[in-house]
Amino acid sequence: MGKTFFELADDAMAQAHSVSVDEALQELKDNPNALLVDVRDAEEVEVTGLGIGAINAPGRSLAWKGCLVIYEEYREPELQDHSRRILTTCGSSPCYRGASAANLLTEMGFTNVSYVEGGMAALLEAGLATGS
Repeated sequence: MGKTFFELADDAMAQAHSVSVDEALQELKDNPNALLVDVRDAEEVEVTGLGIGAINAPGRSLAWKGCLVIYEEYREPELQDHSRRILTTCGSSPCYRGASAANLLTEMGFTNVSYVEGGMAALLEAGLATGS
């Protein structure tokens, strides 16, 4: 039998480094180079807005947006510095997609990546400013 969603989520979250929502907000405030990467789908982002200064990289797009050797038009300029502080987030808890994104970026050679525990639901509840 294959793994359940909860087993996959547990595995992803066990592999990735996490930060609390308070730590994430403090980092985003104190470190102008820190980047919030929201991996929610466009429909989800439309409901709440995207965090100010964040980028959206849903699904598999994160892999090519952070790739240094793919065609330039596919790259995300904000994801070309693999030493940059990256915080990934998804919808809510369990933050499976955020943890999976953090693991993917780490596998790609990013060296300072964590996912935000509780996802965007927790960030918004704690006061993250969003744009439209």
